[in-house]
Amino acid sequence: MSTGVAIDSSRRRRLAIATALLPAVSLGLPVAPARAASAPVTVWFTVEGAKGLRAVGERFTAATGVPLVVETPDPLDGPARFQQSAASGKGPDLYVYAHDRVGEWSAAGILHALQPPRRLREDIDPLAWQGFTQRGRVWGWPLAIEAVTLIHNRALVPEPPTSLDELVALDDRLAREGRRAILWDYTNTYFTWPLLAAGGTHAFEPRGDGTHDPRRTGVASDGAQRGAAWLARLLREGRMPVGSGYPEMEAAMAQGRVAMMINGPWAWVNLRRVGIDFGLARLPAVDGAPAAPFVGVKGIMLNRATRVREQAIEFVEQHLLTPEGLARVDRAEPIGAPASRAYAAVLARDAVVGPRVAAILASARDGIVTPGIPEMGRFWSAMKTSLTLLSEGRQTPEQALRAAERRILGG
Repeated sequence: MSTGVAIDSSRRRRLAIATALLPAVSLGLPVAPARAASAPVTVWFTVEGAKGLRAVGERFTAATGVPLVVETPDPLDGPARFQQSAASGKGPDLYVYAHDRVGEWSAAGILHALQPPRRLREDIDPLAWQGFTQRGRVWGWPLAIEAVTLIHNRALVPEPPTSLDELVALDDRLAREGRRAILWDYTNTYFTWPLLAAGGTHAFEPRGDGTHDPRRTGVASDGAQRGAAWLARLLREGRMPVGSGYPEMEAAMAQGRVAMMINGPWAWVNLRRVGIDFGLARLPAVDGAPAAPFVGVKGIMLNRATRVREQAIEFVEQHLLTPEGLARVDRAEPIGAPASRAYAAVLARDAVVGPRVAAILASARDGIVTPGIPEMGRFWSAMKTSLTLLSEGRQTPEQALRAAERRILGG
């Protein structure tokens, strides 16, 4: 190579680096010493959450020179797309999702095991680490502890009911005003499970070592049938409409046609947008037993096929999982109850958000961490079918849950 060509190439590289740093300079962000050009770190997240993640990414890029690309796949097919693309050596470098697919994905070899630094191990709640730990290894960085709560419109229901019997009485009163007490996405097992599990049942029987026995399920137990009978009653008596789903629930709540819903912190954005003053409470008890929701842990998983492993880890551990980084994401899409104790302490001082975080954690204490085993895929599918047939009146609670039991166990 001639000297002239080498000098020209060097100039082009310096120009490319300078051009890449212009956005950071214009924003007044700190600029790190130039590094060798790097491929971008790609993350999959929700539409609202992506706004906050991009704000964290600006700081990351300014400090490292590594671009951050945030994509927003359809939440309904995101998990399937990630599994398919990662299995073929493609897909995002990082995927923000719930822990319940960790067992399946780690067994399939599409996730990278992690070794979080001591700072993060001590800062993040042990309950959250439990969700992302399988076979003694860590498969994701916890972001938030999630459990559904009873979300109530304060203008319509200042004091939410503490039992399903109280809920029925409230519904009778609101019906005279042309409203209904509650609506939730009842054919989605995640939202209905608290009623079924109030009697102490389980998706898969827990073992003493913290794992679960995929050959034993409690979905057709007496307690589960009592919870399912309550759902059937609310539908049969017209207290909730047959054929309703998540969009109908959100619309009814936003329009003030229903006073309460069973949902998680991701629903807060729309409630704020329409100006509803809402509160959170524990779910109503079922025949005297506390409702027991699945406890989910939302976190960030590292694609084993990533080609920018070190940069992706640096983004998560040094930029995202800090009080400042979490605050940026939280402002875009509420995290709910953060897994980070440091950021939870910040939120506890907020007069509005603090009680909401406390309500999520109280609900989580009533529940159990969702089993992170591959067989949960069969569980979700079987229960969806059974709850749909139950809601349409085509099967009794016992028939629906016995059928789900057979499908879950492969019978």
